[in-house]
Amino acid sequence: MSPITMHHIRSGAPSALLKALTQALTLALLVTPPAFAAEPTADELPPEALVREHVLARPEVRAATAAQQADLADADRLKAGPHEFTMRLAGQQRRTSDKLADGLTARQRFTESQLSLERTLRSPGKASQDAAIGDVAIKLAQIRRADAIHESSRALLRAWFDWLREQATVKLWQSQVADQAELTRQAERRVKAGDAARTELRLQEASAAQVQASLISAQASEATARALLDTQFPGLTASAPTELRAPSQADFPAEPGTTITQWLEERSHEWRLAQLQAELVRARAHRVNLDKTADPTLGVYAASERGGAERVLGVSLSLPFAGEGRSAAARQAQAMSLEAEQQAEFIRQKVRTEAAAAWLTAQSALSAWQSQDQARQRHEQLLKTMVRGWQLGEYSQADLLLARRQFMDAALAEIQARAQARHAALRLKLDLHDTWEFDDE
Repeated sequence: MSPITMHHIRSGAPSALLKALTQALTLALLVTPPAFAAEPTADELPPEALVREHVLARPEVRAATAAQQADLADADRLKAGPHEFTMRLAGQQRRTSDKLADGLTARQRFTESQLSLERTLRSPGKASQDAAIGDVAIKLAQIRRADAIHESSRALLRAWFDWLREQATVKLWQSQVADQAELTRQAERRVKAGDAARTELRLQEASAAQVQASLISAQASEATARALLDTQFPGLTASAPTELRAPSQADFPAEPGTTITQWLEERSHEWRLAQLQAELVRARAHRVNLDKTADPTLGVYAASERGGAERVLGVSLSLPFAGEGRSAAARQAQAMSLEAEQQAEFIRQKVRTEAAAAWLTAQSALSAWQSQDQARQRHEQLLKTMVRGWQLGEYSQADLLLARRQFMDAALAEIQARAQARHAALRLKLDLHDTWEFDDE
């Protein structure tokens, strides 16, 4: 017990003792905000099985899965080749006019037909290149689906922490509403006892109304965050209630032998997509270049002439002559390949820059929360002192309201910083595939 409180007890009557004990009890209630109870030991993330179920059910993930199936079918098409057997059936009427020895003309009509079967032959080099294009396209589809899963996981993580932040804010304002009710009762007793002017009671009532309004606003924000989360991931908010944990350095993945930037780069779907896209364009460019040599068409045919009096069997071969159009297409494909390679290099530099920024942002967010938490603790200690002094008549109601407003500013900023730090750390783990690892399922 502080010296001021002991002096107050010794110098007063029994009623003063009872009053001091009541004030001490009130003090304990006022300066221990529930929002800062001991942190829970469980992770505040929803169960991984539930996350997996919601993420894989997302429309963009299902669309990527369908696109993957389409690319698998397209790879089969490429391996089969573009050429098919062609059957041709021709019919004709033959009319003859033969001069006979007696000078007469013998006229005859014959029904004739021809049946042919043809197919364009793809060279072995073109066939192997088509198969290679299909294989790269399949890999690209797999990475696109994994990227869709990863981006959905990011969206879930962001929405989840937005909701937890708003929950923590509501709990803080709820504790303040209870505190303000107690302070209002204290102010009423002080006014009745003649220890304070009625103005102080009016100030306290106005403060209580303002806190109630802030609680209503916080509840609306929490409801909005919950609705957004439930809209994107229905039923996820029905999982076990939890609270924001206090971040720590242990939340961050250990930095490997390589730099964290290179580590993130290696796991970046965007970078792998750019690499495979460049590889696919390069493979297609090579295929177009092979088309500068046209494919021959081989066929066999059988014909019946002069009403069946003559039978014909034959083989046909046609070979298109490659023109300037094929050469122009090859030059265009080569230029597009160079463009894709440069685009991949641009993506690599972009991913490396973003990876470095993500690591530094996460570390900075942790430092910012530590500073903000210290500020909140100091304002809390100051508020304790101000409440004790107000109860003893050493500070006015305005002084107490100012101290409480400063504490609330610091407490709200601490919640914001805590959510940012925890989200940044877990976002980093997600990007490193250290959590929610089901991108390749």
